[in-house]
Amino acid sequence: MSNKLSRIYIGSICNRDLVVFDKIKSFCSKNYNISIINLIKKGSNTFSAKYFKKQLKKYPISFIIIKLLSEEYNQEVYNAIKEIAPTIPLLNNINAVKTCESRRETFRNITRKCKKLVIPQSFYSIIEAIEACSNGTKIIIKLDKHNIPDLPKNDRIIGIAESLESFKELTKGFKENELFFQEYLGKYDIIYKVYVIGRWLVSITAHNRLQQKERLSPLELIHIRVPIEKQLKRRILRLGRKLGLSVFGIDYVLTKEGIPYIVDVNDFPSFRSIPEAVSLISDYIYNSVMLQQQMYKTPVKV
Repeated sequence: MSNKLSRIYIGSICNRDLVVFDKIKSFCSKNYNISIINLIKKGSNTFSAKYFKKQLKKYPISFIIIKLLSEEYNQEVYNAIKEIAPTIPLLNNINAVKTCESRRETFRNITRKCKKLVIPQSFYSIIEAIEACSNGTKIIIKLDKHNIPDLPKNDRIIGIAESLESFKELTKGFKENELFFQEYLGKYDIIYKVYVIGRWLVSITAHNRLQQKERLSPLELIHIRVPIEKQLKRRILRLGRKLGLSVFGIDYVLTKEGIPYIVDVNDFPSFRSIPEAVSLISDYIYNSVMLQQQMYKTPVKV
């Protein structure tokens, strides 16, 4: 199959979940004659606009994948793409990737653009959170940055403030812009993870390890696929369109009344628990490139 196809070059600016991403690179190369070119210099942990420009001159890059840890230099990546490669299509657009770096901006955008999705009450300033806590609302305090390098998931949750005194104690030593505040919904042993690739969507169960005091066995951590209600599926796909995400994941919990509350959104998650994700993402990338090329080849009638 690959002999019949001309070589396609795709750029990657990726520094997280590289095990799964390497499998995607291998699948694309074997089945679609796609070379995924690293736009971060090998052996370097930081992005260089100069190297980025050099690679774009060397290879006819027709598509770019961004998959980043939350770091200060990420803004250099976004600036370079806008300035040097503004016409090259992206898997997830820049604004979406940047938004997903911040919990605050992610939920602010859901509130604005996807009003039919239910989220915990969110507080976008420490004053709002203190007022709510004073009125008896339990507040879960999280680090605002999403994919922090070398930080275990458990450490991304600062704690749950059940009183104003505990709120002040938990937030002591942090700057306001480092934290994100939401209404605490209570304990949920099971959370639901939804993975989206284009129009394809799958939902699985997972143990909420953030609330597990004891280490779970591999058998207990087995993910079970579950059906997803059609209306929720439509709303999640709409979320992707509104935010500019083609490949993404969300976490939600289900209340006793059966109401799904969105508690997390992640651009390009790891997909470790979804064996067919490698082929599906590769298919999606190939089809996106082919569609783009077809659009350029098709004459436009005036």
